[in-house]
Amino acid sequence: MNGHGGTLDSYAERLEGFRKSDAERDALVAELIKNHAALQLKYDEKCEDYNNEVESRRSWQSKFRSSEQALNQQKQVSGASNFALAVLDGDGAIFQDFLYSQGKDGGAEAAHIVHAALRDQLQELYQDSNVSDWSIVVYVILNLQGLGMKLASENIISNPNELAAFGRGFGAAQPHFNFIDVGAGKERADHKVRETLRLYLPNAQCRHVFFGPCHDKGYLPALEPYRGAYASKITLVETVPAETGFAQLGLQRISIPQAFRDKNLPPRYPATGSSFQASGGGARLPSNARIPSMDPTSTAISPPPTSTSKGTTGKSFDVSSRPAPKKRYLLLNAYDERLDPDLPKADGRSWERFTDLTHAKGRNFCNSHHLGDKCESGEYCEYLHGPKLTNGELLVLKNKARSIYCANKSYCRDLDCYLGHHCKFGNTCSTSKCRFGDTHNVDLEPARRYYEDGSEEWLPQFLEKHTKG
Repeated sequence: MNGHGGTLDSYAERLEGFRKSDAERDALVAELIKNHAALQLKYDEKCEDYNNEVESRRSWQSKFRSSEQALNQQKQVSGASNFALAVLDGDGAIFQDFLYSQGKDGGAEAAHIVHAALRDQLQELYQDSNVSDWSIVVYVILNLQGLGMKLASENIISNPNELAAFGRGFGAAQPHFNFIDVGAGKERADHKVRETLRLYLPNAQCRHVFFGPCHDKGYLPALEPYRGAYASKITLVETVPAETGFAQLGLQRISIPQAFRDKNLPPRYPATGSSFQASGGGARLPSNARIPSMDPTSTAISPPPTSTSKGTTGKSFDVSSRPAPKKRYLLLNAYDERLDPDLPKADGRSWERFTDLTHAKGRNFCNSHHLGDKCESGEYCEYLHGPKLTNGELLVLKNKARSIYCANKSYCRDLDCYLGHHCKFGNTCSTSKCRFGDTHNVDLEPARRYYEDGSEEWLPQFLEKHTKG
């Protein structure tokens, strides 16, 4: 085989070389295919992501256009509805005497003065805005009867009813002016003033707030949360010199001397409406006061006149000895605030028995069952309905119930209410955490009887005391 090529070994070696080369080529091709498949997968994912992004972008662009249109519409609406608000505590922000004395016309003039002053102030604060397009909303919140009696007692108005005419004139003179009577009780006016501020201040359409209770430092906590972010949006209306603490809030202040007194009415009699100064030689009383007769015989019912007719014998009936049935009543002070009469003290044995019964049963007695008409919970009540309490034990329960604050507070007119309506110690209370702490300034002198039919009657001793001179 010599001369015809290489040896078998050389062929085998060359064949092995070819095989190794083929294996490397196959491995390379397999790796290329694998890498291509991975790249294809990533490509497909990127394409899908791209398509999603395109779709998402188109969706957001559509939403943006819709939102932009809605925003522009809202801006147009809100721009046409911008307003400034003034909230005044009418029991302390007292208008000038000459305005009250003119009744309805005085109310209208007061409204125009306040409106013009607030408009000028807004123009100064917002020089780059067209404040002439802003509405001005004013709330004067007060106890109409209480202030009316104060003004009448100071001879500023002839009778308390004239203040209502002033209020009607004030409200009618401007479309967004309001003279709001919340009735007796300081908490009523304070609560409405604070809640009005809380409601309107965050409102974007409410561009500015004029807040007017600078005479009462009790409003300081209500303003404290707003001294930061809303400071530029609040202006304090100072009638009388502001109480200590208002200046420390860092809020801007204005006064409107053409409209408001710079001095308070006297804080006690006759300003409370419970003192009535003499005028023209006689005591001048509120028009709605019903003076009880001082004649002890006047309560007798006069007999009807004797009458006769043809064929009939005239008869007369003397019923003067029959006393008129006593009407139930509760007591009010000169501020229309309910006063609780002192309860007798229960004897020691009654207290002991009452305590033993509650300890033995592990529950307290039901006030509604023992002191009220009935208990709505009936047999499902968590408190004790039995056994029946003695008079002494009932007196213990009454004393305990009196320590619970009635939800209606000083304006409760339920003659059967057995709960408490004020602290019996008034401003002499030494309890550090008295649950009636907000009533320590209540005038504890009874001024009127409030009867169950809704009628009222001044106490003779009260009138006699406060109409002298």
